[in-house]
Amino acid sequence: MMNIPLTKITATEAVVESLKNRILSGEFRPGEKIPSEQALLNEYEVSRLTLREALARLAAWGVIQVHHGKGAFVSESVSVPALGNVLIPLFPRINADRMNDLVEARNTIESEIAAKVAETRTEAQIETLGRLLAYDPRAIMSAEAFAERDYRFHLSLVEMAGNEFFLSMYQALHRQIRSFLIQYAKSVTDWKQALDRHTPILDAIIAGDRENARTLAREHARICASYIHRYKGEIH
Repeated sequence: MMNIPLTKITATEAVVESLKNRILSGEFRPGEKIPSEQALLNEYEVSRLTLREALARLAAWGVIQVHHGKGAFVSESVSVPALGNVLIPLFPRINADRMNDLVEARNTIESEIAAKVAETRTEAQIETLGRLLAYDPRAIMSAEAFAERDYRFHLSLVEMAGNEFFLSMYQALHRQIRSFLIQYAKSVTDWKQALDRHTPILDAIIAGDRENARTLAREHARICASYIHRYKGEIH
């Protein structure tokens, strides 16, 4: 059994990067089936949830196509030369110049997503979002854990919006947003309070207030960025 080392920030990102490189190398060609889920689990030694998230991300970007009951295949239309640039991050660390661009991108996407969910939310979705905002100090013991919870809340909103293009765009920004959220977690002293800053957005969604949900979501990333700027100013 071949064990493939994972060296990226998260196991999901590592699997995504590894599969991308295996396609780039010609191991899996356009139209070919990639190994089964069980075979990939044995190779990468990750959880089933991690693997499925990685495959979903590749599928959202059009790199693979998943056919239920048949498996996953490299997309016939995938351009292998172009694939080398598909998942390259815009920047490995947040800096002042690029952060403003990221904040603007998040504001544009997340504000419309919040507005959409405010129109279509269900009781089950509200319960899911509420659970994600329930602070548990035993589960959030590091900046990385906080970033993952924060990201999961926003990703859930995107999934609830039911728009595949929004989902693809948001997933494409995953690495940048996660880096942003880790920096944010390091810049605040109270993670519960930081998580609670999402509550007004959820309240607007529960009330079905589309415009307020949009406005609150638009301001959220900007407020988080202000903490990061302040934090970086203190340590330099």
